[in-house]
Amino acid sequence: MKNKRKYPYKNTSEKDLMSFEQLFRLFYPRLKNYAFSLLQNENEAEDMVQDVFFQLWQNMADFDDEGNGGSYLFTLLKNRCLNSLKHKVVEEKYAVRFAKNETEELYHISFAETNEFISMEERLMFELEMIIKEMPEKCQTAFRLKWFEGKKIREIAKIMDISTTMVDKHLAKGLQIARKNMDPDLYIFFLVRFQK
Repeated sequence: MKNKRKYPYKNTSEKDLMSFEQLFRLFYPRLKNYAFSLLQNENEAEDMVQDVFFQLWQNMADFDDEGNGGSYLFTLLKNRCLNSLKHKVVEEKYAVRFAKNETEELYHISFAETNEFISMEERLMFELEMIIKEMPEKCQTAFRLKWFEGKKIREIAKIMDISTTMVDKHLAKGLQIARKNMDPDLYIFFLVRFQK
């Protein structure tokens, strides 16, 4: 009986190594393209594919191909990519929430005479009201409908009985007036607070 050569990792045999190498050569480029199509990041796609092959290598002694190696690898890769994307979404949501909370906390203003505090949100609303009064009438209406009531451009156009192009022009003018007259930090807070 011929002795199989054992490789140091998990007692992998020469046959396992050859199977692994064959799978690697056959599927690596396609897996990398697939990962890139999901992640839109070449380095991350490459890392994901390498992780999949590492996982395969760890379990090579137990791996039974039977012609389904490609399906197995693509399924592993898809699951890893989807988990990565889900994790990114959670991180982004947390970052936005954290930034919003931090901004709110950082911008409390103390009024020495009364020792009362006003939040960034209250300051923003107060300044916006003052700035909106400086806008032309139709600009005021469009601005309030968009930013205070959350209406869509088409809804605003219908309410005001004007075209969507005119709504866009009124909103652009309103933002220009707000940007010009508002403290830059407060304007950024306005964008974070109201932009959807």
